[in-house]
Amino acid sequence: MTIRIGILGAARVAAYAMIAPARDVDGVMVHGIAARDPARAQAYADEHGISKVYPDYQALIEADDIDAVYIALPPNLHAQWSIAALHAGKPVLCEKPFTLKSSEVKEMLKAEEKSGKLLMEAQHSHYHPLSARMREIGQSGVLGDIRQVQARFSTPVSKAPGEIRYQPDVGGGALWDLGVYPAYWIRSVMQQEPKVISARHTLADGGADVRTHALMELESGIKAVFDCDMDAPTSAWFRLEGSRGTLHVTNPLAPHAGHRFVLTVGGKETLEEFPRKPSYAYQLEAFRDALRDSAPVPTRGADSLKTILLLESIAIAAGKGKANAH
Repeated sequence: MTIRIGILGAARVAAYAMIAPARDVDGVMVHGIAARDPARAQAYADEHGISKVYPDYQALIEADDIDAVYIALPPNLHAQWSIAALHAGKPVLCEKPFTLKSSEVKEMLKAEEKSGKLLMEAQHSHYHPLSARMREIGQSGVLGDIRQVQARFSTPVSKAPGEIRYQPDVGGGALWDLGVYPAYWIRSVMQQEPKVISARHTLADGGADVRTHALMELESGIKAVFDCDMDAPTSAWFRLEGSRGTLHVTNPLAPHAGHRFVLTVGGKETLEEFPRKPSYAYQLEAFRDALRDSAPVPTRGADSLKTILLLESIAIAAGKGKANAH
């Protein structure tokens, strides 16, 4: 049976994170879309070859010809419409950041439990084989005693009118838009929950953080350094430093766009290469397999709560410090 997916939100992310991979993943199809503006939804459907446009979000999630919902709305709407879709009996794949408040995640988890339907976060990089190898090395002991972990994601974001990433009320800012990735990489590779020691924001005029830096400590005492920046050249990397060697990964975010994976142990450097299949395709396969075969889902709501709690802790710590105007 083909899983018919409906998209909430005519967003740019849906084109590459759902529509494109759905063309290549067996057993799924994008069947419909709804947007705040029906005319925009129709134009988006025409552009991307989506067969059906629904008059509003509620109509889509209640439709009998929709089997699952992909939420590509602004982050401040994720909780509301995830909960509504679950209550309508539809499993949900929700874009990151999952929500802007841990209290909202808890309400989402209640809805998931009550409905019996899957609530999965679109933390796509997790599903790429490169990320699996990162986690394997992090837990293997091959680097000896881990002394420090570092993660960073930066990319320039234009201050064009209407750019939501400069609107903190809807989930804009480097921490929520970009920081969700390095926060997750640290948590998932180390299998530990970090405690924030200190953090610092640099704020734009409208109040969104342009960059955020945090120092953290893992449960085992390992130091962790976290950075995200939307006023710097694109850079995504992850690094482990141990007593016997290092692991440095360039572009764990989207390995299909190019990556460099360097493991150095005892002075010997090894380069590893991974498939160029998009991480979004691996993610969609995981979503499909969970719905079809009850396959396990690592990035489901219960784990996402821990990431949101970490981002909240960073925001609180940064708020206590002095923020520079940008």
